[in-house]
Amino acid sequence: MYPTHFKGLLGELSFIVHLVEKGYVVLTPINSNSCYDIVAEKDGKFTRIQVKYLTSKNGRLRVELDRPKRKTKTYMDRDVDAMGVYDSKNKKFYLIPISSIHHKSEIWLRVSQPRNSQVKNINFAEEFEF
Repeated sequence: MYPTHFKGLLGELSFIVHLVEKGYVVLTPINSNSCYDIVAEKDGKFTRIQVKYLTSKNGRLRVELDRPKRKTKTYMDRDVDAMGVYDSKNKKFYLIPISSIHHKSEIWLRVSQPRNSQVKNINFAEEFEF
């Protein structure tokens, strides 16, 4: 098991490699207190991304959108355009636009089909696969 800081670094680096392989130019802020982890640019469009290293459990990924241990603004209220999710178990990447989250404190992504075959109100990870 990796320490939390190491997981974050591993997630960021994995996401950067994935973006570069897809033809993006990737920028990283000098200031570690920045609102975002990386900026991806392609065809003149810049996207500020906060990256999360997650491990799927029971076929789901839980993406926290607030910062409960810190008294700072939520990611939605900060200068972030998208949440980047690296699923360490399945080695997959997801990009969730902040505009599609609608003021929630977390979003669950379903990486496998639910046992009860429910589809209503389910965020399937494949919709955000990047």
